[in-house]
This record gives sequence, structure tokens and C-alpha cells, in this order.
Amino acid sequence: MFVNLDKALILIEQSRYKLAAIEIERQLATDPNSSFAHALLSICLIEMNRDREATQAAKRAVYLAPDLSDTHYNLAKILYIQKQLKPAKKVVQEAIRLEPEIADYFALLSVIQLAQGDRDRALFSAEQGLSLDAEHVLCLNLRAMALLRLRRYQEAQTTLDAAIFQDPENSAAYAIKGWVYLYCRNRDLAERCFRESLRLDPEQEQARTGIVEALKLRYSLYNFVFNYRDFLRQINIFLRIVFVSIFVVVSLLNWLFLLVPLSMLLLETTQALFNLLLRFDTQWRSLHVPSH
Repeated sequence: MFVNLDKALILIEQSRYKLAAIEIERQLATDPNSSFAHALLSICLIEMNRDREATQAAKRAVYLAPDLSDTHYNLAKILYIQKQLKPAKKVVQEAIRLEPEIADYFALLSVIQLAQGDRDRALFSAEQGLSLDAEHVLCLNLRAMALLRLRRYQEAQTTLDAAIFQDPENSAAYAIKGWVYLYCRNRDLAERCFRESLRLDPEQEQARTGIVEALKLRYSLYNFVFNYRDFLRQINIFLRIVFVSIFVVVSLLNWLFLLVPLSMLLLETTQALFNLLLRFDTQWRSLHVPSH
């Protein structure tokens, strides 16, 4: 009965999403109310860059099985991939409400909160996941990332050591560790971590970006910019506010300067117009009849 879905799962593991989608659609032709099939189809569609259809399939899965936390979790992932952070957060929170004992759900919530810039809540969510599964590698990585952004470098380092101990091929952990070293001004160790991360996963974007930053830090001027970028960003925001304020004030003054000539022009135009209109008034004409 589920032969098509079994084939689809194998094809998804092989990243052959188009063929997997064909098998799933065959299954749906005989069983259109399978929430699992719709959820699987959404995974294939999002990988095929058919985002709108993927969202529809994931929502259909939720509609068919509203009490199943996995369908909400899957929809939240689809929305997150499309950078729809607010609805993704709401959906994963519903998955957690339905089944609050799954660390993966808290990991996804932490990912979304990090993307929203909410570091404290992201740390809390990652730690909730770890309270359910102390060896959850993604939650360890996310805890370290949140700590890094909170500038709690020593705690981040300890967390990353635990993550690498759990999974020695954890390329993301090495990449995050490289960033910790960068912020601790240890460029050599940072470069080693980034290179190890890229050895494990040549597509690791955090490591690629980190290598570039490490190379730029060889220059003292960029060192200053890197170490004080938050302070410089605050100055930049302040200068922008000042500039905009000056622009607004000058614009208002320009309007004030324009008011005088505009009012004079309006006065002269009004007088000329009404003088012209008076020429058609009989009373005015009688006052200007030449005397004999």
C-alpha cells in the first residue's frame, strides 16, 4: 500500500527530489488524505524551488492532521526556508504545544529566534532542547552561537567543545569556534578552525566568510573596524539620525523661505484677478464713467 512512499523516502535520501515527487503524487492519487504524503511532497517541492506549492502541500498536511506535531514542525521548516520568520515561529510553537518533549522543535525555534536577532530567547530555547537531550548537537551549536552573539566567549567555547566531542565531524561547530577565536583576537586558531570546518564540509558558508575575515584582519586598520564594529555601527546610526534631522530642519526652513514669495505672488495674483472681474461689475463701471 505504501510502496510509492517507501520509494520516495529512498529517493529523498539520494536528493532525487523530482523522482520522489512523482512517487508521492502516485500515492496521493490513491490516498489523497495522507498527511504524511503531503508533508513529504512539500519537502520535495521546496528543494525544487517551488516554494508556493511546497507551502500549500505543508499546510494541507496540517489541515489533514492538526493534532500531529510533526506536520506543524514540517510547515515551520518550509516557512523558515522562505524567510517567513513570524509565521514559522508561530507554527513551531504550536508543534511544541502539541508535543513539548522533542528537542528538534526547540532547535528550530532557536534558529528562528537567532534569525530575528533575539539572542536571549534563542539561548533559552536551545537550552530547553538540551534539557530534553543533553547530547543534541544542533542545540549545542545554537547555544554556542547565541553565547557568541552575547559575547560570552568562554561559555561558547565550552559548549562547542561538547558539540565536537559528541560529533567530531561537526563542521558547523568548528566554524562557530573559529568565530569565537576571531572575537578573542586569536586569528591563527580561528583560521585553523575555519579550515577544518571546510575540510569536513566544503560548502560551510560560516567558515568561508570567517576565512575571508581572518585574512582581512592581517591589516591593522581592518582590525580596528572589526573589534569596534558595534561601536562604529552605533556612531553610524547616530550620524544618520543627525543627518536626517538636519535635512528635515533645512527642508522646513526652505518652506519658510518660500512662504514669503509665495504669499506675495498669491496676493498680487488675487488682486489682479479680482480687478479683472470688477470690470464686468456694473457698479464698478458706474464709478469709473468719465465726467462731462
